[in-house]
Amino acid sequence: MRADRLLTLVALLRRHGKLSAGELARRLEVDRRTVLRDVEALSTAGFPVYAERGRNGGFALLPEFRPDVGGLTADETRALFLAGGQPVLDRLGLAEPLASALTKLSMDLPENQRSAVERAGSRILVDAGGWTTGPEPLPCLEIVHQAVFTDRRLRFDYLPRPGRRPGARTVDPYGLLQAAGTWYLIAAHRGRPRTYRISRMTAATVLSQPSRRPDDLDLAALWERLRSEYAEASPGIVIKIRVPARFLDLVRRNLAVQLAGPPVITPEGDSVIIEAPVTGLRGTTGMLAGFGSMIEVLQPPELIDSLLDVADQLKEMYG
Repeated sequence: MRADRLLTLVALLRRHGKLSAGELARRLEVDRRTVLRDVEALSTAGFPVYAERGRNGGFALLPEFRPDVGGLTADETRALFLAGGQPVLDRLGLAEPLASALTKLSMDLPENQRSAVERAGSRILVDAGGWTTGPEPLPCLEIVHQAVFTDRRLRFDYLPRPGRRPGARTVDPYGLLQAAGTWYLIAAHRGRPRTYRISRMTAATVLSQPSRRPDDLDLAALWERLRSEYAEASPGIVIKIRVPARFLDLVRRNLAVQLAGPPVITPEGDSVIIEAPVTGLRGTTGMLAGFGSMIEVLQPPELIDSLLDVADQLKEMYG
């Protein structure tokens, strides 16, 4: 949509100071004539965009320009401020800086928007820990975060899932991933991209060597490729279960020890569908049996049969 492109154009100019029409066209994936029309539209709308001619010329915004936060819609404002409650930022040590930034931003909001923010904040709470325990311990997350953002190589001791040998890894960090509440490092080991569950790292050190991270890396696209490859090659058994949404955190934590890869969670009314590869049916059967009728197993048939066998054995034993 053109409105999104115009906002992106303004953001690019604010970030880089000055960009040529050709560079803007490349970043926005349009032609130069479209860029010129967009710049004219911004000028007409009151944005202080000006052109510098010459060999090193380009388009820029007046240095003192600041966007009018009063132009945010009510939904945009609530979404922005509720993001400050996400545990992901707390785990990265960014909760306090974000809270400070949002406080400064709120001072410029109109009264009606400020009231909407306060109302949302007093009625919506995000807790990744759920009913029982808090999020899984991540003693190495801060060190991994440092390696990712300083583009340095990382060495860590790793305890992989059962059946694989523990040991040390030296990797080129690409980025951090939080999937279904679990933190992963996406990194290249000996040139091959992989994912590493950060809770399985027992020690980590940032090395002095720079990371060999590709300049044109698309982290989201790489993650989709890794997930697809894993689904195709994984020796694990993919299960599909239906869980009441209110029990999602509890089920996910209990299921974690059986996982052979990240789960995919899809909302379905008051429930969620969890699809995940597991290391075996025996352990998964025991874990799911403890939930009784709280969980409905949809696939595979072998898992349903295994649960029925357990139920029959218990009936026979206890009458």
